[in-house]
Amino acid sequence: MAEPQQEAKAPAGGFDSFRGKLVAEGRLEPLPRRRPRRRRERPVREPGDDRPNVLWLMADQLRADTMGCAGHPVVRTPHIDRLAAEGAHFTNTFCAAPVCVPSRAGMLTGRHLFAHGAVSNRHPMREGEVRFPELVREAGWRTANVGKHHAGCSAREVWSEQITVEDRFGATKPSSVPFDPANFPNVTFIANEVCSNANRILHGKYPAGVNLTKSYILSSRGVEWLRWNDDPRPFFLRVSYDDPHPPVIPPEPFHGMYGPEDVPEQIWTGQEESIRSKPSTVGEYLRYQHQDRISLQDHRRHAAAYFGLVSHLDAQIGRLLDYLDESGLADNTIVILNSDHGHMIGEHGLTHKGPFCYEGTLHIPTIIRWPRRIPPGTRVDALAHGVDLMPTLMDLLGLAPPEGLHGRSMVPLLEGGDDGREHVFCQWEDYVFCVRGRRWKLTWYDSDGDGELYDLEADPLEKENLFGRETLADVQAGLLDALHQWRRRYARREDLA
Repeated sequence: MAEPQQEAKAPAGGFDSFRGKLVAEGRLEPLPRRRPRRRRERPVREPGDDRPNVLWLMADQLRADTMGCAGHPVVRTPHIDRLAAEGAHFTNTFCAAPVCVPSRAGMLTGRHLFAHGAVSNRHPMREGEVRFPELVREAGWRTANVGKHHAGCSAREVWSEQITVEDRFGATKPSSVPFDPANFPNVTFIANEVCSNANRILHGKYPAGVNLTKSYILSSRGVEWLRWNDDPRPFFLRVSYDDPHPPVIPPEPFHGMYGPEDVPEQIWTGQEESIRSKPSTVGEYLRYQHQDRISLQDHRRHAAAYFGLVSHLDAQIGRLLDYLDESGLADNTIVILNSDHGHMIGEHGLTHKGPFCYEGTLHIPTIIRWPRRIPPGTRVDALAHGVDLMPTLMDLLGLAPPEGLHGRSMVPLLEGGDDGREHVFCQWEDYVFCVRGRRWKLTWYDSDGDGELYDLEADPLEKENLFGRETLADVQAGLLDALHQWRRRYARREDLA
């Protein structure tokens, strides 16, 4: 018989408290206060007769590798796979930060964290930052966001319409619906510590049917908005899902669709040795969030439940794609699918996300379909970045981008070009910084004065930390130099003051 779960509290404040701990120990400096930025003049395009619509499907915490079109051997995502087959699949896109607000703010502004100011979930975007949905609206599109915004600024400033949906059991945040763990009898919390934070649920089953889940209702609201749209202007609609963000509790029939035996065993091979080779911040965070108290079997169940939640999300995305087909809108609608960041499913003993830059959290899906312009089955393997979304959409819509962007349009890549990008750069707040190339990846921790170096061709699961190896001194020095140059240009602390 399983031991009864004990009522306990999760670490108060999560990421914020962990950073405060590092500051208190003298390992980091407090973040400086932000200063507002002056608003730039916005370009406006005169309406045309044949402007495309846009449907942006945004997931939260969807890994790039957990889709059939990405070659996953188990997870079934037929609707996402169809979208990729009918459009362009960008296979090497990476987020600006493996946490919601900074990554989403970077997508909206086309700029890195220290420029837009939202360096964490608790830091707002600078006043006066230009967000591309506003530019699209001013150029003549009707804009709306259905679901999660969470970008360090008011949704109603960015979108013409904001349609908010809440989980009826309070299982997603932020929410005015209180979360009561008593409503979730079929779940397991991290380290078996029951608490009032739904994000601490490790795996389990949603306590209602599919049609009562938030993702189902979000798709329904999106279809309703499209069906009742009698505005002559083209539309720009984002449907922003919380799934597969924790709590990882898919409804039936997606709960149980995959079992622990379906999770690749190599994730856990050599786990303890791998953890010992990593900088101390990783191990400290593991213990701070009680990740070190998750059993191997619960890790497997967590990963299997995550797979089920991905398939559940795919089914809800399919309902919107089906409506585009049925209504005749699909031919001239640009459909974008992406995610703000990924999710750990037990690699290095970690779940969810945190102050680290592993592939499970940084690598994000990006698919773009537009039948009038993008040939079906297009595959783009060039390095791309979340901040590229703004200039890419502006380019596809024929709008002039504002000045000061850090991202690049991906349209030339769609046409077979090569922009020569050798590295992408990511960060966690102001103390973990990462440079990733096609083969090599280096992460530097200001909190430790230490780093990680991985050969992604030989070690895609990032188990063998090669940082400090004499035989790789030149590789390490070159990556550190590229990272330091990027930090001097885009991640200067004085830019936050």
